Amino acid sequence: MMVRRMRNALAPLALLPASAIAQTAAPQQDLVRHEVELDVGVEDAWAYFTEADKVGAWMAPVAAVDLRPGGSIRTHYDPCARIGDPGTITLRIVNYVPRRMLTLQSDLDVAREADWMNDTVYSARGNLFNLIEFHPEASGRTRLVSWGLGYGSGPAWDAMKAFFIDGNTWSYGQLRKAISGQTVWPACPDTQR
Repeated sequence: MMVRRMRNALAPLALLPASAIAQTAAPQQDLVRHEVELDVGVEDAWAYFTEADKVGAWMAPVAAVDLRPGGSIRTHYDPCARIGDPGTITLRIVNYVPRRMLTLQSDLDVAREADWMNDTVYSARGNLFNLIEFHPEASGRTRLVSWGLGYGSGPAWDAMKAFFIDGNTWSYGQLRKAISGQTVWPACPDTQR
């Protein structure tokens, strides 16, 4: 019964050209695309986003991962901090396909006072996502394509987009260093942590 109702409700969409459906499905958005080649296979590249010790090697020195839709990647830049301390950054895991795609959404409440934050960006925070694609290359390497989705255009968005373009360049540089074996974050000097 439910299937029949759904089929009947969707039947008019079959009469529309695909371009009309795509145009009505989402408002106009600017995309921020970043691509990087990694010197590891997809399995290892995936681990650098989904395993706490690997995340902590490049994103931030303190990390916790709850890999599930509705889970999160939580980090802190202070090597002596604990997850949950003020300054903890939370990336909500929206969905994923293992070793293929990961969709994240940042908790922008912690960035409310950032230079690039304004009322326009903050009010759209529920529509902002980062979709990361993991592409295996024949060489055994991985090509990551990161898409910032949901951005608007115009002066209210320019500072935020510039921040994330620069931030992604820096972050993926940290990832490449970690993959090469470099230590990118200092250890907490307090061993009592």
